[in-house]
Amino acid sequence: MIARIAVAGVLAGVVLVGCGTTPAPPPDGVGYAATVPSVTLSALACEPLAWCVAAGANPSAATRAASVEVTAGGRGRWAPAATPALTGVTISSAGCWASGCLLGGAGPSGSVVLIVNPARKVAAVTASHPPGTGVVAMSCPGPGRCLALVTSTTSTAVFATTDSGAAWQQRGMLPAALAVATGAACATPAACVAVGTGPNGAAVARSVDGGVRWALGAIPRGLAAVTSVTCGSPRLCLAIARRPNGTAVLLESTDGARAWAIVASPVTVPAGVTCAGVPTCVVGGSGVHGGAIATSVRTARPHLLTLAYVPDPVIAVACATPVKCAAITPASTVSFEG
Repeated sequence: MIARIAVAGVLAGVVLVGCGTTPAPPPDGVGYAATVPSVTLSALACEPLAWCVAAGANPSAATRAASVEVTAGGRGRWAPAATPALTGVTISSAGCWASGCLLGGAGPSGSVVLIVNPARKVAAVTASHPPGTGVVAMSCPGPGRCLALVTSTTSTAVFATTDSGAAWQQRGMLPAALAVATGAACATPAACVAVGTGPNGAAVARSVDGGVRWALGAIPRGLAAVTSVTCGSPRLCLAIARRPNGTAVLLESTDGARAWAIVASPVTVPAGVTCAGVPTCVVGGSGVHGGAIATSVRTARPHLLTLAYVPDPVIAVACATPVKCAAITPASTVSFEG
């Protein structure tokens, strides 16, 4: 079970300090308006010990707008990266390694992959991309090594690259019970988990051979879909699941995604989750007053987070280190320290 979870409070405005009062401590996290207001942010990932990347694209052919933003980590301000025009493209996934990131999505001609150099603040469409209608999930467990889940009209294929997206090879197919994938996480190049939905509702599958073969995990009944997943180690994984009525719950597995259980979450409506190694995991979503972020620390006292200028629900979280993390809402980026 997740222990010692601290909830993030949301500060709606500027705190005024009166004469003779103690100044309020600075917030743990600060929200910044997206650099391109017409673009909805939809994907986030962080390089280990380095940069975080947030991205989105406006599929309207009239605007040709896309946005990639980068930050050096906790409390760092976000800066735009040079990004090509992406007509009719949506971006739905991101994964990073020590010196770069891949973004995955869908366009009029099928799947789309972009490579990002955060240090140089530049993004480019790769010449090679997996065949299919779109890249819905991405996880990069090693330098230039990424696993991508790629949809077709009736199924989801598993592709992998070992050269930063220059070439892709199909590794396998997800089970029919997981026909519509929404997320993936690889704790190592061999140990991967995929989540989503299928004919019988929510589904989770695990692989121990890098995506060649997959076995379904046991999850609680009554869930419509699993929407995101993270693995802090080959054994510890967290996921967000949605019930048919739209409410969301936090799931945990401590046996390598074989069995899952619902665990308590201080975030009222959890939406995104990430683990920066085994000790520290972060859950993002919405609370009573807006965006909310909670940290789960197994080996230390919990750290209470406060957020300033984050009125919208957090949809994704990622960490470059156990204490330097990032989050996004559809309209803003957030830098925070756990």
